[in-house]
Amino acid sequence: MIRFFSIALFAGFLATGCSSGTAKDDGDGNGINDPGGDDDDDSGGPIVGDGDPSAISIELTSPERGTLSDASEVTVAGRVTSTGGSTISGVTVNGTAADLATDGSFELSLPLTEGITLIETVASDAAGNKAIDARGVLVGALVDQASPVAEGLVASLSGAAMTGLSTMISDLANGTDFTALVQALNPVVDTGDGCNTAKVFVNSVQHSGIDVQVTPVAGGIDVRVTIHSLVVTGQVKYRVGVAGPVCSGELTADFSMTADAANISAVITPQLAGGDITVALQGVDATLDGFDINVDGLPGFIEDLFTGTVRDRLTGILRDTISDMVPQLANSFLSDFLADAFSVSLLGQTISFGIAPSAMTWNEQGGTIVLDTSATVDGTDGALYLSTPRPRPSDADIASDGLRLAVADDVLNQLFASIWSSGALEDTLLPLPGDALSAAFGGDVASAALTLLLPPVANFDTSAGTAKLTLGDLLIEATSPSGETIASFVVSAEIELAVQTSSDGRVSLITNTPRILAQILSQSESLLVELTPEKVAAIAELGVTQLSVVADDLLGSIPIPGLAGATITSPTIQPAGGYLLVGGTITTE
Repeated sequence: MIRFFSIALFAGFLATGCSSGTAKDDGDGNGINDPGGDDDDDSGGPIVGDGDPSAISIELTSPERGTLSDASEVTVAGRVTSTGGSTISGVTVNGTAADLATDGSFELSLPLTEGITLIETVASDAAGNKAIDARGVLVGALVDQASPVAEGLVASLSGAAMTGLSTMISDLANGTDFTALVQALNPVVDTGDGCNTAKVFVNSVQHSGIDVQVTPVAGGIDVRVTIHSLVVTGQVKYRVGVAGPVCSGELTADFSMTADAANISAVITPQLAGGDITVALQGVDATLDGFDINVDGLPGFIEDLFTGTVRDRLTGILRDTISDMVPQLANSFLSDFLADAFSVSLLGQTISFGIAPSAMTWNEQGGTIVLDTSATVDGTDGALYLSTPRPRPSDADIASDGLRLAVADDVLNQLFASIWSSGALEDTLLPLPGDALSAAFGGDVASAALTLLLPPVANFDTSAGTAKLTLGDLLIEATSPSGETIASFVVSAEIELAVQTSSDGRVSLITNTPRILAQILSQSESLLVELTPEKVAAIAELGVTQLSVVADDLLGSIPIPGLAGATITSPTIQPAGGYLLVGGTITTE
């Protein structure tokens, strides 16, 4: 994708030749700023070479920049020459020494893996100068952006994660006015108007508190609600037979019923239906512990009525009240896992997200919910993204003591490829308005063309334990009013990913330390001030920093599920075979 601009590049800052930290090679043969070496600067500052990189010319004939491949290896071929008069002392490609022919040519095979492989060719001479060539190769199958990411998100909910649900039920139950609820059903029992009949009216329902326990079980979530020290008071209006068919007039008496505890239990059984999750209750039961009544002095049929029908009726009202609460609260608790489609506006683009549950299991350890995901940008029909489907982590691998989520790298790849296709990432890299390019470059510069040859690609490397976003081959060309290219350079970067707790208690991915490679490709004699490695390093760091800010916004828009009423603290990440496991400690509000 290409974008043209008249833009300011912080001319005053760059005119000073300020360097953002040029990395030094430690001489271990692994290149500049290699992870295992002792380079002078491993701080993540832009890597532009050492000494005078312009004293060495690296010309690669293979692979081309922005190469797409389905091969397992690539031939890296080219020629190194000295432009400063010193003898070329060696060439490495991603840390592997290449054999140099007498004319400076070299060739070697480099293994490739799915994703973007950054090929870093480092040439050095006897004077201690080093030059680099960095370019990317994108390997893997490309699919239409409209293709959902199967099993893009996987969530594991432990027993501890269920605490939020128990809190929700407890809060609602303790806040329920059982007196008003039962009074609305008066008379709660009505046996008619003849002899030996009664009507029972409840005046109040009191208790000392309600506790809730939820526990994962095979097939769902076991719920046990305990209403402590239940006291029900009211009046009974009754008629008794006095002689044959003759009944007394209506008599009235007070009553009270007590129970040490009312126990309501059920199993929440979430089920997949029509691409969504439905919640039902099974095995609903209610009992009263330590039940007692006070109907002293009333006829025997009244006592029998209270120990049977009235007791059962009040128990049923409590059971039904709790039973009505639980499914809707369970739906709210699992709301982030229900099928949903929504749009967000970022970078001037409309991004449409979709999630749909595709599999679900429950056992004594907890629940596992699998979601298919999609992320598309309006107006980019036909755009492609790198698809590298891998088996999702097993229930055992993803299990935790709280909430753990597995995010597939394809979720990120689909999102970033879609936004890349729109050109919005290039707009972001150097977005400042103005016409100060000439001041920055020291020549008559009218515009700059930015070409991001490859979409950013996520890679979750289990063996290295790293999660990163790779930016390959961002080509920047400055042109004069006549259209002449008067300067060009290329930037690549590997940006580490981290995780944080967002304000709503969920976790979100963010960018962390970048590793930046910048290389001058050409500059015209019409430039009044030389385009130095230090100046290119500063431009590169500025651009990647601003890109990281936008990447954070994009990563934050990914619908990573959370749990209602819960916050994930001390979040952690761990790569696992194409997935990033995100977890943390559950705390409830």
